[in-house]
Amino acid sequence: MVATAALTVIPYERRYRTPVLDLIRHTYLRHTHFDWYDADEWLDNIGGVTRLAWRSGHLAGVMGASHPFNGAAWVRVACVSEGSPENEVIGALWESVRAGLRGGGASSCWMLALDPWVESHVAAMGMSPSEMLVALRYGSSTALAAAPTVPDLSLEPGDLRDVAAMAAIDQQAFIPPFQMTYPDVRHAYRHSTTSTVARLDGEMVGYQISTRHGSTGHLARLAVLPEMQGRGIGGALVREVLAAFRRRQVEVVTVNTQGSNLRSQTVYQAYGFQRSGHDLPMFSVGLAH
Repeated sequence: MVATAALTVIPYERRYRTPVLDLIRHTYLRHTHFDWYDADEWLDNIGGVTRLAWRSGHLAGVMGASHPFNGAAWVRVACVSEGSPENEVIGALWESVRAGLRGGGASSCWMLALDPWVESHVAAMGMSPSEMLVALRYGSSTALAAAPTVPDLSLEPGDLRDVAAMAAIDQQAFIPPFQMTYPDVRHAYRHSTTSTVARLDGEMVGYQISTRHGSTGHLARLAVLPEMQGRGIGGALVREVLAAFRRRQVEVVTVNTQGSNLRSQTVYQAYGFQRSGHDLPMFSVGLAH
């Protein structure tokens, strides 16, 4: 048996940017869940808890998790170089990332299983199924439902000055780990195709941010203050999104939500969205000391 040099796991530094990006872009053993960020933006501006595994001067793997927000973090990237032993590399990286998250105050870490190879490692990481990401689709052949009647509700285009209020609403409407930080909402807004804010008596009570990729639109985020839910505000925002995309000749609109969020699924289905069959499992692990 030929002895193999031990792995060395170190924190990410900017001087390693090029080999890290090369690995992320070229290995087929790749998990990237950056949301609105791409790999460059993540490394340069976000970083989180990111670790690199080296062996004999060769980058064997990368794993990065977001900074904890209200105790919850997400594994955003996990890559292994082709030819490296997956279990060894993922195990060493996760041990270091987990320690870093604990040191940063995280109480849980989550991962969206986008690829089968990643899902094969979650059990060894101590993760278990915790939620489903439900995917829905709206086709242009579906009739556009009538707008709900909500007295004194106004819908206006979102503005960069609205982002702080959007983030505040988001963090009330969702629980960890599904809340968005102010920088996340700002980044999403800056990359949006259309954004709408809902106001009652001049006060913002909800918002939506949507993106477009060719002939497909995506309702990326929708949130309504908890005390205002059930009044038709979410439905008014959904219809506004669909009408805006229809004016742009967008043929298909997609949206994702949590499997446990039955209220949002009911709203989307009322406006013509149907399950697409592309649901994805989410896994999590507690990080209590």
